[in-house]
Amino acid sequence: MQHRVLAIDGTGLYYSGKCRCQECCIKNEGKANEAYYHQMLAACIVHPDRETVLPLAPEPIVHQDGTTKNDCEKNALKRLLSDIKRDHPQLKLVIVLDGLYADGPTVRLIRSYGWHYIIVAKDGNHTSMIEAMDALDQKGDVKRFEMTDGNGAKHWCRYANGVPLNKTEPVEIVNVLDYVETDKKGKRHTRGWITDIPLTEETVLPTAEGGRCRWHIENETFNTLKNQGYELEHNYGHGEQHLATNLAYLTFLAFLVDQIQQLCCPVFQKALKLRARGTRTYLWKLILRYASKYEITNKNSSR
Repeated sequence: MQHRVLAIDGTGLYYSGKCRCQECCIKNEGKANEAYYHQMLAACIVHPDRETVLPLAPEPIVHQDGTTKNDCEKNALKRLLSDIKRDHPQLKLVIVLDGLYADGPTVRLIRSYGWHYIIVAKDGNHTSMIEAMDALDQKGDVKRFEMTDGNGAKHWCRYANGVPLNKTEPVEIVNVLDYVETDKKGKRHTRGWITDIPLTEETVLPTAEGGRCRWHIENETFNTLKNQGYELEHNYGHGEQHLATNLAYLTFLAFLVDQIQQLCCPVFQKALKLRARGTRTYLWKLILRYASKYEITNKNSSR
């Protein structure tokens, strides 16, 4: 069965120095600048060649009952992955994450569900792994791959399988991909990932494309939800317990419906491209305008 790329990342929903609820996490507790916030961990099925994404149910990062510490992304990830496996047991996934999760516990958690992973690994945070790569390179066990694509961009990869993740957990073995893309203007983009996907000359570029898909959750998801009419960070009403979180759920649900329409509905695609000039915010205004006209017409006809 074909695997789907699932990009996961966290984002802020709410931040205030005054208003709070029982679910708020607290920053600078007990200090003059004490503040309250909500975050959410989102997961979207993404594809390298498509702008549309399909969000799954997100996981709120909020104060958990029976705890005294703030909730965090790593705890939310445990709950999120458990829920995804329960709700979508048929999905074969490649989990794509940022460098926060490039550690043994996260790798083992993902593998326990039978999924693959591609996780950002930066040089500064994984010194021992880079040293292990350099040692393998001296032995001739690190391979390289270069190519120029049809757009004139040059791709260079250094990769190795079976590299210790770090000195404290040498039993955790990963595959490492260092990747540099130089576009036709000469601008370099350097990235690095760890993965459990076996790296060969045939798999390095697809693996790199999967890792780069992580930006879809930043650009096509969070940017859209915050800046293109969904107003994810707007405080529609904070409530005393679950209101802020439930409103965020509804926002993601509306976004999912719109993404399905953009992916599958020719009428929606035409309206977005031609009538709204590709801008969702303008499309929502057009829809509201037509809805208002329809409501006025119905009122007049009923008199």
